[in-house]
Amino acid sequence: MDTMMDTRVVFFQVRDPAAKLRSIVEAAHLHFEKKEPLVIFVEDEKGETFVDDLLWKSPSTSFLPHSIASGPSKEFVAITRLKQNVNDAKIAFNLCPTPLLIEGPFRIIYDFEDLTSPHKQSFSALRFDAYKNAHFLCEARS
Repeated sequence: MDTMMDTRVVFFQVRDPAAKLRSIVEAAHLHFEKKEPLVIFVEDEKGETFVDDLLWKSPSTSFLPHSIASGPSKEFVAITRLKQNVNDAKIAFNLCPTPLLIEGPFRIIYDFEDLTSPHKQSFSALRFDAYKNAHFLCEARS
């Protein structure tokens, strides 16, 4: 449980869908360039396909090597709907409506403070509370 105490959750404050997409692409590129594995958690197959397409197309001048992982992966960037760390990453991006409280151990978890609708904002608040209750260090970025 001590490793969970060292986890930092970075909430990107987003007010529109374009800001969400930018946050995902920028985080993926940042950690790929540093050769730091990143696992992106999605809720379902639709989410897998969406993030897969996003990373192939953004930015338009290049693409980011990645994979959809339904089991262990060696890719630096892995997209999965499994609730497990498929590529032994220390950094995760949670795109699920529920908090990411699985064994990582993760050093950084990216998440959204989603201000695009009252419904999504309430899910964000629930995730924030769950991370706080798990004694994660939380910070917001706009």
